[in-house]
This record gives sequence, structure tokens and C-alpha cells, in this order.
Amino acid sequence: MSTLLAGLTLLIIGDSHVTFKDSLLNILPEAYTQAGAKVVTYGVCSSTAADWVVPNPNNGCGAYTRVGAEPVTAPSMVPTAPPPIASLIEKWHPDVVMVVLGDTMAAYGQAEISKNWADEQVKTLTMSLNNTACVWIGPTWGEYSPRYAKTDKRAQEMATFLKDEVSPCTYIDGTKLMQPGAPKTIDGVHLTPASYKIWGAGIVQQTLPVLEKLRKK
Repeated sequence: MSTLLAGLTLLIIGDSHVTFKDSLLNILPEAYTQAGAKVVTYGVCSSTAADWVVPNPNNGCGAYTRVGAEPVTAPSMVPTAPPPIASLIEKWHPDVVMVVLGDTMAAYGQAEISKNWADEQVKTLTMSLNNTACVWIGPTWGEYSPRYAKTDKRAQEMATFLKDEVSPCTYIDGTKLMQPGAPKTIDGVHLTPASYKIWGAGIVQQTLPVLEKLRKK
């Protein structure tokens, strides 16, 4: 157990990448807890950024809340709206909010990303953080499948778009943490457990110095 992040309370919110067992839901909370932080994680499958401000009850593909590094079990499959970020900040008083979002706003399979819509999504969330420090994790590469139609070109486009949108959050570009074609997936978007470990390790490596700096503020 490290004391690198001792005294830091970290709230992680995100989409399906932090909702299911053997995903980032396992990796990130355990790593930050080991570093001494208090960590609370909320994942809602298919959620977009604005859903965490104005809850959308149509997200029915899974939800999970993990406090610390408690054992991960099966997610709730009841249609669930993300809890409003204002209520989570009031409940947990985080020093930092970590957002794991990007794929659900990338319009895979469509001709283009709706930049105005995506801008509104991101800004709705960042403007609702009540001056809480923020780190935003963007999407990584996937594999093409008819189900999601994710392509490396669109993943790169979304990653670049988010870089210029998520201020005042610190941005971690998921496409910089693995080589194109390196992640193996189960459906084109969601990674295999082995690939989640590699992506997660990259996220932890990039974010620990950022979180340590924020802890000292």
C-alpha cells in the first residue's frame, strides 16, 4: 500500500468501460486505493456526459456502484439513470472527479460526429462540477464490428475533439496509451480482460502524477 494519494477522495464516473467485471471497474479503483486514495466508482452503460447532469432513464444495459476496492459482482440490469453529478459531489465531497467517457458520443456508424451536440454534452458536465478538479479519460482504439461500427479513424477523431473540449479537466488521450490495432475486443468496443489490463495500466501511469499534484493543492 502506497501513501502517494493519501487523503485524496476520487470519484470515478463513466460508461460501460467502468460498469462490468474485468473492465476498468476492476483496475482503476484498485490501483488508486492501493495508492492511498478513497475511491468511489459509478458506471452506467451507454451513458453520455449530459446524462450525468440531467439523468436519462433509458440507459438499461447495466449499472454499477463500487466503493473502494470491494469485490465486483454482477451489475444491476434494471434500466438506470446515472445519479446527477451534483448529488454525487454533495454526497462524497471528492477532491477530483475522473470521467471515463467518449465512445458513447462518437457516433460510430454515422457519417460524422455531431460536434455541436457533443460540445453541449461535454460542457453540460464540465460546467456542473462545481469547481471540483477533473481528469477526463478519452476512448482507446477498438476493432470494427457490425454491432458498433467503431473505426480507428473515428476513435482518433473523437479523441482529438475531446482534447479541445474538456477544459478545465486534465485530458488523458486513450489512443496514446496503446497502439492502433493492439486492443483486442469482445464486440468491437469493449475490450478483453487482458486488453483492459493494458489500457488500465496506461491510464494509471498517466494519471498518478496528475492526481498527486492535485492532492497537494
